[in-house]
Formats: sequence, C-alpha cells, structure tokens
Amino acid sequence: MHKTRDSSSKVWPIPRKGTKYVVVPSRNHQNGIPLIIIMRDILGFVNTKKELKRILHEKAVSVNGKIINGEKQSLLLFDTIELKRANKYYKLVYSENRKFGLEEIGEKETGKKICKLANKKILSGKKMQLNFNDGINIISNEKINIGDSALINLSNKKIEKVLPVKEKAKVLLIMGKHLGSLGEIAKIEDKKIFVKSKAMIFETKNGEIIILE
Repeated sequence: MHKTRDSSSKVWPIPRKGTKYVVVPSRNHQNGIPLIIIMRDILGFVNTKKELKRILHEKAVSVNGKIINGEKQSLLLFDTIELKRANKYYKLVYSENRKFGLEEIGEKETGKKICKLANKKILSGKKMQLNFNDGINIISNEKINIGDSALINLSNKKIEKVLPVKEKAKVLLIMGKHLGSLGEIAKIEDKKIFVKSKAMIFETKNGEIIILE
C-alpha cells in the first residue's frame, strides 16, 4: 500500500517533492514510519527497496530485538534498530525540527524502551493489564497511572522503572506545536501542565508529553 508524498506524515524527514508515492507503514499510520524510509532516506544504508529486501532476507536487521523481514515494518518513537552488518544501533527520536531522527546508541540500550501508559484493563483473578501507547501490553500490578511512562525491559516485558507525571520530571513533547521540544515540568494545575523549555514556559497537557526521567 502506498500514499502520495504530499499526504505523508509531516514528521517523516523526506522532501515534499520527489516520486509521487511513498510506502505506508504496516501499522500506526499516524505515528509510525516505515523501515524503508529509515534505511534509505535517513541512514542512506540502502538505495532501493530491492537492496533492503536482500538485507532483510539475510536477517541482518532487528527492531526492538526482533528480526525484521518486511520493508514496511512500522517503527514508533523510541523503537530501536540494530544493523548487524555495520554493528550499529539506533533509537528513533524526535528532533527539534519536528521530524523523526535517529540517535546512535549502545547495544545494551536496545533491550529497553520508554513507553507511555494509555489505559488499564482488569482481567480475571484481579490481574491488571497495562496497555501502552505503542501497543505493548503487560500483566502487572505495578503502581502506575494513565499518562505516566515506564522503562520497559523488552526481552521479558517487565517494568524496570515507573516515570510519573510530576513537577521537575523531564519530558519530551510528542504532539502539538512544541513537538520535539525537551523540557521540565514546572508546575501542574488541574489538567494543565506547564513545561519549562530553554528560556520559556508554555502550557500543554498530558496527552502531548512523554516522561523521560
């Protein structure tokens, strides 16, 4: 499936002009970016879809520790990618120009990811299912509120640390006009969150931030 280049997500770091159509990610069209865009347009690791397919056939690319076999595989914020041939590791981030970018990381960092809690569901036996913004679901009785973030171990699906929404917490803006900005929560009033970023303080809301620490 493809979409026109002009209608592609504004956070994809690709020119508005070029080939008429671009690949649609396999899931989460709004917030994801397909592997082919990352490998070709951001990293320049391949020039064509055919080259990428050959590399994937050789099981040389992993996302969040899992071997990937489709060029349309969708990556979301903070997903990690391993390029086995180059012995390189990257994390998908937002840059200050409001676009997706890649941050080079160490191998140990590929096994963990910060996720934002979207909702909870009570299962039989009073077990709690925690549903995160990127589709990860965990059975846990960890004390965590909707809107908080968590550092998750991807290999065992365990929460290593809860990152609550509170004053002085470090945040990344993931929506709105300040998308990509880093800051610190200055104060919280009712449902209003005030973030200090560089030399300014602006108002936002829980849905537009993710807690980093």
